[in-house]
Amino acid sequence: MSIDRDQIAQQLGFRREDIDMLMGVFSKNAAVSLEQMRQMIADSDFGGIADAAHAIKGSAGNLKLHSIYTLAETIEMQAKKTLNEDFEAQYQELKILLGTV
Repeated sequence: MSIDRDQIAQQLGFRREDIDMLMGVFSKNAAVSLEQMRQMIADSDFGGIADAAHAIKGSAGNLKLHSIYTLAETIEMQAKKTLNEDFEAQYQELKILLGTV
């Protein structure tokens, strides 16, 4: 999956340089949230998993990163319902998606 930053810039009404800067900030913040999620998964802390996913989801939505948004939303909802999902597999998928930013 590749991210078309020019298209995102056009959709949001920003310059490409602004999108590049925002994507850099998003990547750094998402890495922190992803690490928090990894720890929460290890601790079976469903509230923490939901919080970390929510943080990623919000920023991804603002930047029109739909695949990341959708997966983070799924993780958040499952964690809020304390469904015993395979969060490790979803975490790995999210990590791969975030690597494309």
